[in-house]
Amino acid sequence: MRVGQARPPGRQRGAALLTVLLMVSIMLVLSVNLVEGVRFNSQRLFNQRMMDQAFWYALGGERIAAMALEDVAGESVIALHQNWARKDIVFPVDGGSIAGLIEDQQACFNVNNLYLADNPDGELPEKTGSELLLEHLFENLELDVQRVAFIVGRLRDWIDEDFTPEGVYGAEDLSYNSADYPYVPPNRPIESLSEMSLFAEFEAEERERLLPLLCALPEVNTAININTLTVEDAPLLAAAIGNVLDVETVRAIIETRPERGWGEVADFVTALSLPGEQAIPAKLLPLLGVNSRYFLGLADVFYEQRQLRIYSRFVLQNGKIVAYGREYGEIF
Repeated sequence: MRVGQARPPGRQRGAALLTVLLMVSIMLVLSVNLVEGVRFNSQRLFNQRMMDQAFWYALGGERIAAMALEDVAGESVIALHQNWARKDIVFPVDGGSIAGLIEDQQACFNVNNLYLADNPDGELPEKTGSELLLEHLFENLELDVQRVAFIVGRLRDWIDEDFTPEGVYGAEDLSYNSADYPYVPPNRPIESLSEMSLFAEFEAEERERLLPLLCALPEVNTAININTLTVEDAPLLAAAIGNVLDVETVRAIIETRPERGWGEVADFVTALSLPGEQAIPAKLLPLLGVNSRYFLGLADVFYEQRQLRIYSRFVLQNGKIVAYGREYGEIF
């Protein structure tokens, strides 16, 4: 072809067709991506709207739980016959339902009770009632009692406000900073039993047997409510009375507990029918009670084929129930 000679019409039409096909392909890809993006965002917003509605339903369930607890705020005895302890509470709502459950958080041993303020004289303290209780509990669960001293020593340094290790098993920042994943003690009461895994060095068997009977409350001086313990808690109650009775006997006592609970700890002690030469150690009696201030509420929402669980932690203050913490999903 000579210079300046026009391109044959057939070849021009072929190039134009390829250009058009390329543009159509690009527009098709862009339109598919645009439609997919719109569809994804629409579904995401729809899911968010559904979960927001489920969340508000859960807060409604939390409020119902608070009202149930406020009904017994003025009672001197908290027991399992009261309405808050019902296990079959389900409320229908548009598009689903709300299932509710309340547990007494003082039907367990509060590990923060093991805290002991520093002795200014530097003398070794005597064993506290809480420490004796934990030793008896290890015995009842057939665990190594020698481990109690280690756990207590680590826990007290974990909670206290100084940076000096105390006792044989004490540990502070320097001990934990050298770990593969360094961390430091919070120097405050334990908020979750999961914290104990950071310093107690639990074995699998210890964890499985022990943790169901423990809890972590934001105080260092709470009593075990003997009216809300179940037969599964018999090893704990036996430990709380100094193992003056065996676990099976204590289990039978729980099964025959008055429907409305014991009115006073003295009534419970009388029900034990202990021989004259036997008595509950004086250090352990303050760890027993018939009332509770701390509760855990569950709002389990099923809404439009979606599920949302909210655990609410309640405390009774001045006749009012206050939700001081919330957790979502499953609690470990």
